Amino acid sequence: MSATQTAAPRTVSGDGWPRRVGRAVLRPFRPVGEVADAIEVGARLQRSTATGRRILVDDLGTEADTAVVTALLGRVFAHYRHDRVLAVDATGGLPSLGTRLATVHDGGIGGGMDTTSFESARSALGEVGERLWTAPADPGDASAYVAGLLPLSRFFGVTLVAGSDGGFVDAVGAGAHARVRVVRATRDAAARVGREIDRLVRDGRGDELGRTVVVVLDHRHREDPAFDAVRTARIVAESGADAVIWPFDRHLAQGVAVAPRRISEATHRTVLHVAAEALNRAVDGDRPTVRQGSAP
Repeated sequence: MSATQTAAPRTVSGDGWPRRVGRAVLRPFRPVGEVADAIEVGARLQRSTATGRRILVDDLGTEADTAVVTALLGRVFAHYRHDRVLAVDATGGLPSLGTRLATVHDGGIGGGMDTTSFESARSALGEVGERLWTAPADPGDASAYVAGLLPLSRFFGVTLVAGSDGGFVDAVGAGAHARVRVVRATRDAAARVGREIDRLVRDGRGDELGRTVVVVLDHRHREDPAFDAVRTARIVAESGADAVIWPFDRHLAQGVAVAPRRISEATHRTVLHVAAEALNRAVDGDRPTVRQGSAP
């Protein structure tokens, strides 16, 4: 290797070596209750939808990594469901959703795409794997929602859109069946969530909270040591939204393509819950719960 070349960083696992070994040894002896929970979550993820469900994954202006959350949600839905799943990147940021899914595609969602059939539209999409597709979209192009995403989404059981702001993201949010609001694990982010909840209630839109999952993402490993994630989750849950604490994961923090086998056990449990809860609320709305993936 020449002096001007830089070696690619070694991909790390979310859990350390001792925890991974212990998990492998104990897997055959999982408690009955844990097995039952896994079966119940799987059943929820496989719920039939009369029409495709659209779920917006946004960051409430906190600069949380919605791309990595969307990538994992997409893989979960594609694994458990028997219909197609679409993951759209409208973040305009890096690392992109395509990077996280290891599928970078030159196409995109817009008014010029042919949505008369799935076969005619697939040239604008990147195929990640069996049943999972992805495409970028211009966050500021509001017309791409009606002219592109809306007719395209009828070919998919679940459509996920990662974004922050812009005309396209606003249009998706207005027509979304559910929202996953990913915020950083900081006091400032918690204050933003509180203001958003107050605004929805004040504007007579409190019912939207019943279709919302708030994810407190510890992406930078306790970037705000004074932040109380458990207390924040409890307060959010009182509003009617589901509240989930997503613990730090070394693998996700690398910013590389996500390898499902390398995520931590806590991340695995958490993303399953977020996916099942978001779909449940997108279909018919469910009562709120408080879920802690792991101690922050």
